[in-house]
Amino acid sequence: MKFEIGETNIICSDLVKSLNFYKDVLGFEIVEKEDSAVRIRKGGQVFLLLPVANPIQNRPEYSTAPEISFDLLVDDIKEAVKYFQSVSVNILRPLSEDGSYLVIGDPDGLGIEVIQK
Repeated sequence: MKFEIGETNIICSDLVKSLNFYKDVLGFEIVEKEDSAVRIRKGGQVFLLLPVANPIQNRPEYSTAPEISFDLLVDDIKEAVKYFQSVSVNILRPLSEDGSYLVIGDPDGLGIEVIQK
């Protein structure tokens, strides 16, 4: 059996908030708009923002419940922290003691690891 990876779906509750976050804060580009979803890309990876979820009021702490997350690699993690603070991004886990990563949350609280290259 042979499998290939396609796009990654980001199931969200509010397309406008999620699109603003991924496009304006993280620099993803819009690939295609569908009736009720938007395809975005960062590097060679394509994601589909799919607004079919209800907001979660009490989301479990990052990595304490099953979920999928992806990594963003940065050249300067300390500058990334300052940037995220300046644009009011939710930091789910602060910069690690060794200064190698932190975890931010998208508008629905989905975790994204930000890692020093």
